[in-house]
Amino acid sequence: MDMTTLIVVLGGFAGTVLIVAFLVSRMMRAYTDEIYRLIQSSGRIEREVPAPISASTSVTEKEQAPSSQQPEKTTPAVNEEEFVKKLREVLNERMAKILDEAKAKKARLLTLLDFGRGYALGYVSEDDYNAFLAKVLSELDEFKRLWLMKFPSRKDKEQLELMISYVAKTKLPITIKTKDKGVITLTHEEALIKITEYINSAISILDSLIEKAGENPAITPLEIKLSQEVQKLQEKVKKLEERLEEMNM
Repeated sequence: MDMTTLIVVLGGFAGTVLIVAFLVSRMMRAYTDEIYRLIQSSGRIEREVPAPISASTSVTEKEQAPSSQQPEKTTPAVNEEEFVKKLREVLNERMAKILDEAKAKKARLLTLLDFGRGYALGYVSEDDYNAFLAKVLSELDEFKRLWLMKFPSRKDKEQLELMISYVAKTKLPITIKTKDKGVITLTHEEALIKITEYINSAISILDSLIEKAGENPAITPLEIKLSQEVQKLQEKVKKLEERLEEMNM
């Protein structure tokens, strides 16, 4: 083998080695880059993993929030039960004293009559009388409902409504219809006469309801005294009837 051939062979071998080394170097670089990218991607995944955990934590917090608020939903029910309990206590107490309530309303009607007398004398204005009348009517309406809770009766309901209508008719000014002069307004004195008639009619209804419930409707000293005298006379009559029966036997 001559020198020229040897140089060519060595040059080719060296070139081949260089090419192989270059290719290996590129492959190693590519492999290194790929590993680096994998490491970076795995790093991103590790950094992104806590996000779902926080989401699940927030979901858990949301699920726990209603449970923590659950007692607040039951609070109105508890308050409602307490309210109903207190309401029943008040109603039972007032219904137990219904006859006292009836006598108190009779006293209010007598006070209203005093207002009417004051109006006739000029001590009470028309507006003052009507303002007090509105209060009395409101009290009578409440008393009607309470009475019917204790004594549910259609006849009592009609009587109570008639009583309230009598009282409502005393609103000033009081007018009447006439054939000759049409509608005229009554004077103070004439109005007092009408007020007295209406209120006495209302009191008569109230007295009958109280008596039917087994109570003495007397509230004023004069009424109490007269009631006592009547009771004594009734006892005397009863004794006389018993003696007559014994004599007949």
